[in-house]
Amino acid sequence: MLKKGHSKKTFFFLLAFFCLQLIAVSDKDDFVYDLSLATQGISVSQYNTGVNYSIGRGINKDVEKAVYWYQRANEQGHSKAPFNIAIFYVDGINTNPDPKLALEYFLVAEERGNKHAKEFLDKLRKADNLDLKEACLLYTSPSPRDQRGSRMPSSA
Repeated sequence: MLKKGHSKKTFFFLLAFFCLQLIAVSDKDDFVYDLSLATQGISVSQYNTGVNYSIGRGINKDVEKAVYWYQRANEQGHSKAPFNIAIFYVDGINTNPDPKLALEYFLVAEERGNKHAKEFLDKLRKADNLDLKEACLLYTSPSPRDQRGSRMPSSA
């Protein structure tokens, strides 16, 4: 029961504030946990750390660090990591667009069974009178994917 002088609005405001604080701590704790496992060579945590840096979850956004951790996961055979790296190169985030390199990463992701890479490449393969590199620049790239395979917000 609320004490006299306290309104229900104040109570709910404070409750919401504390809940948001718990979520913020949780994101940072999750980031720290994934980073600690990533530095030990766990590919899923390396990928998750890349995602966290890409979207600023639990840490400030940092594209260079995101690519670094995606690369580490990619080196261990992760299927989503090369897909997200390809998107950085096709969109020219922190660099000029590089369709050749983007295409290489899309193909690696497809070889590893990444359904989103396959769908995007199939779309490119249907483009009339364009090679895959030209089509890669012409068509909008797919959205990067998070740990669960869901679309992430734009990393630009």
